[in-house]
Amino acid sequence: MFNKNGLSRTIKILVVHRQIMVVDQVKSVLQDNTAVVRFTDSGLDGLLTSRIESFDLIICGTDLPVITGFELVRSIRTNTVNKKTPVIFVADQVDAKTEHLGNALGVAAMFATAEIGSKLAQIVSDSVKPQPDKTWDDLIHRTHHN
Repeated sequence: MFNKNGLSRTIKILVVHRQIMVVDQVKSVLQDNTAVVRFTDSGLDGLLTSRIESFDLIICGTDLPVITGFELVRSIRTNTVNKKTPVIFVADQVDAKTEHLGNALGVAAMFATAEIGSKLAQIVSDSVKPQPDKTWDDLIHRTHHN
């Protein structure tokens, strides 16, 4: 991802999933991109994080503790700074019910956990348009120079 000056732009990704291995898979797939990945393992923590911090992409499981992925996306679309952020559902298996609910919520993509390696990079390339975040860029800049 590059900004208008041709410089690399950090993309911010929130992963909300009960298994940390999903975060490892996301990082592995996106290793060629400049990505900062935040992880929460419950729907409630994901919702609270998405209310106060903007992200370029949200990846969430459908079967989350406390708040399901479907409830999380519905709340994100109405009550957060990430109303237009692309969301990807990751499920053990994408069945007709998951597809129906995902489509109704306007998610960018849905796929099985086993398909992260084969599908995620293309979806990020097609769907994620990093937005400027001065506070975040300042934090990253200070971190890299200290």
